[in-house]
Amino acid sequence: MKRPLALFGFAWLAAQLACTLFASELPLWAFLALAAVFVLCGAGLLLRRRDLAFQRAAVVLLSAALALCWQAGWRVWIAGPAAALAGRTARVEAVVLRTYEVREGERAQTDLRVYSLDGEKIFPSITVKVSSLPLRQPGDRITGELRFSLSGGYDRGRGFLLRASAVSPFERTGRSNAPQYLFVRLQQTLSLRLRGFFTREIGGVAAAVCLGDRTALPERVQNAYRRAGVSHLLVVSGLHLSLIAGAAGGLLARRRRFLRGAGMICAVLAFMALTGGSPSVVRAGVMALFIAVGELLSESADPLTSLGVAALLLTAVNPAASADVGLLLSFSATLGILMANAWLQRRRLLRREEERRPGLSARLAELLAVPAAAGLAVLPVLAAAGGGISVFSVLTNLVTVPLLAPVLVLGLFAALTAGVPWLAVFSRTAALLCGLLIRLLNAVTGWVSSLPFGFVYLKGLYPLAVVLCGFVLGAVLLRLPAGRRRRRFAALAAIFLLAGALVGRLLSANTVRVALVGYTWQPAVVITRNRQAAVLWRGGRTNTAAVKNYLERQNVRQVTLLVDGSGDGSAGELLRDCAPLDCCDVKQEVVTGVTFSPFDDIILTVRRQGQGDLFLIDAAGTRFLCATGKTDLAGWPEADVFLAGTQLPASLRAQAVLLGGREPDWAEDCGIPLLSGEEPAAWLRRGGAIKFLGVG
Repeated sequence: MKRPLALFGFAWLAAQLACTLFASELPLWAFLALAAVFVLCGAGLLLRRRDLAFQRAAVVLLSAALALCWQAGWRVWIAGPAAALAGRTARVEAVVLRTYEVREGERAQTDLRVYSLDGEKIFPSITVKVSSLPLRQPGDRITGELRFSLSGGYDRGRGFLLRASAVSPFERTGRSNAPQYLFVRLQQTLSLRLRGFFTREIGGVAAAVCLGDRTALPERVQNAYRRAGVSHLLVVSGLHLSLIAGAAGGLLARRRRFLRGAGMICAVLAFMALTGGSPSVVRAGVMALFIAVGELLSESADPLTSLGVAALLLTAVNPAASADVGLLLSFSATLGILMANAWLQRRRLLRREEERRPGLSARLAELLAVPAAAGLAVLPVLAAAGGGISVFSVLTNLVTVPLLAPVLVLGLFAALTAGVPWLAVFSRTAALLCGLLIRLLNAVTGWVSSLPFGFVYLKGLYPLAVVLCGFVLGAVLLRLPAGRRRRRFAALAAIFLLAGALVGRLLSANTVRVALVGYTWQPAVVITRNRQAAVLWRGGRTNTAAVKNYLERQNVRQVTLLVDGSGDGSAGELLRDCAPLDCCDVKQEVVTGVTFSPFDDIILTVRRQGQGDLFLIDAAGTRFLCATGKTDLAGWPEADVFLAGTQLPASLRAQAVLLGGREPDWAEDCGIPLLSGEEPAAWLRRGGAIKFLGVG
């Protein structure tokens, strides 16, 4: 059987993904019982059948069984103890893993590795993301009190099972000089040197491309690269590692294969340590190491096997990483590229056998094959996760990807030589050239991202179903013989997919969505319908980016109303960037009450009380209620949904409470059913006899 390790790794990843998404509430015995069934079935296939298909099925079953056992053990010894800490306050001893750049006067978000709780050592240690701490250096040992809470899906995928907030001031007790912290400090030092040559936008891109440091990357630049379909340039990927390995191998003589392979391995490991251990870095690093080991042993590496091993390693350390969108995008794009390369090799081999030269159309197809395959491969992940795709990504990649190699080489040279006085001329020259290329990259991505209808968001089961139908139709199309029959089928498939997209657009028309958006205890309320939005702002500067990203994901073209109920002026950035048609500062402009109508049949009523404000959203008879400060709802009608905030109003009567990203302290004792989700939102679908209230 060819590539058994690749098949084992992919089956392992699929099993871990299924456990993470669909089996989070299953008891431990269910995992073990299902694993036993898989082992028996796999062993039976191996003993009774010698066919290749049965052998592959046995490998899949045995891999799934081992993944189930591994998942059960991880939940018992790692995830379970971490979950038990949620809601608890403890004095901890920890070491700083990484700090993130913040605005002047703000406290830093910090990643900690906690190794002691209330004076007792814990094993294994727990990685925690702390929202607000004084700025520290990686490797600093600190002690203080933390209050723990469960983290969301994104943080769990990155290995942070808990979030925490500081209860007391933290003291520095020493410093660790372990290699991992030395590499992080080296990365930050080189990043500061490199960014010192440029403006903030160019420097942020240079640090991200060359060193994997995205902490100084402006949000506007990230959005432009994402909308242009080239956000992969801003993360360390296989392209970066292949360039590093190729450069290291090129410096050594080809005749000394052992020395050449050892040099490539050292270069890849050093660059992986320097740029961090994100899923994309590990995946790309494992594949590059397989190539380097093949050079060392005078053998060729199999890309699919190395990809399967990378999947196995990443999800063995943290099974929750199997649901990380970044990891799934990285693996699916790599798989698409490998399939495109295999197709290109078959075409070239066939052409060589027939001794014919490729025509213009054949050359164009081969040029577009790799970026098109990568874009198509990530479509199911984007549709399932609610991401978007750039219509012009294939063409943008053709222009921008060739610039990556010179940017990487020039940027690394400038960063490494910036501290050497007698090399100052060379480092500045390299930085100048690197900056010019990045300016070109930014110009191209900025222009493409601003094109109308250039970016389409995919969200929900319906877009996912349309995408999967497209893959099935594409597979059938490839199996048909070339000729009139294939052309007719292609035309019918295109018409079918276009009709499916139009039906989805019609079904989602006039849907009102009321969402809690933000990271604080008092998230913003965003009402959307038909690419229009109204925003009820309740404070928290960190919520600004979340609101803008949410509006973009919902394809909002116009903000009709922005109501600022915070009273602290924190809505200024939203007012500037969203340009609402109407706005109101409740603290400054409203004395007793006011009523707005941001859309047809939707009424927003604001009522001021002594120490707080009440906001009632009426959508065709369905009432959503939220509040700021201390309020009393005596005499108010019952609400269908109360949108949670910091405080619970007195005399609240509601059918349900919709919780934001953070659950307030009063939630468990309020006596009202609680609704929550990864993206907390209540939505109302109207039209004809359809009227539905749900949470997504």
